Amino acid sequence: MIDATRFAQVLQGLRLLLTLEPGGLSYFEKTYSGFVRSFFPALVLAPFQAIHVAALYRAATPTPDLTVTIIVEVLAYIVSWTLFPFVMLYVARALGKDRAYFTYMVPYNWLQLMMGLIIWPLTLLVDARILGSEGAEFFNFVLLGMLLFYGTYLARTALEIATSLAFGIVAMDIVLSLISNDLIDKIPR
Repeated sequence: MIDATRFAQVLQGLRLLLTLEPGGLSYFEKTYSGFVRSFFPALVLAPFQAIHVAALYRAATPTPDLTVTIIVEVLAYIVSWTLFPFVMLYVARALGKDRAYFTYMVPYNWLQLMMGLIIWPLTLLVDARILGSEGAEFFNFVLLGMLLFYGTYLARTALEIATSLAFGIVAMDIVLSLISNDLIDKIPR
C-alpha cells in the first residue's frame, strides 16, 4: 500500500507535471518499490471497472456465463495495467534508457489515476444512459487529446527523448490497448 505522505507527494508531482513543470518528476519514488506502489491506481479504479462490466453483463443478450465473464474481465484488467509497462522494458532498453524506466513508468502509472478519475465517471454515465453517444464521443476526443499531450510530455521529459519519439511511445500504448481490447472482446463468454 501507499502511506498518506507518499500519496501527497505523488499528487504534488502530478500537479506539477500537469502544469508542465519537469520538477514534478522528483516527487515520485523512482525505484522498484515505487514502481510496485504505482499500481495502486489500478486498485482505486477497479470498482469503476466492476460497475461497468456489471452494466454490460446485465445488458447482454443472451446472458453470458458469469464465471467465464468474471475470469476474462479480471485477467483483462490485469493485462490492461501491465502490458504497456512490460513492453516498455524492451523499448527503454532499445532506446538505451534502461535507467530511466522507473522515472517514466512510475509517474505514467499515477497519471492513469488522473485520467481514470475523468474517464470512468463518464463511462458510467454512458452506461446509465444519462450521457448520450455524441457527448461520450466528444469527451473521448478531448480525453484522447489530453492523453496524447500529457503522455508525450511525460515520455519526453522522463526519458529525455525527442518529442516525435515520445509521441510514438504514446501512440504505441494506444495501439497496444486497442489490440488487446479487441482480442479480449473476441473471447467467447
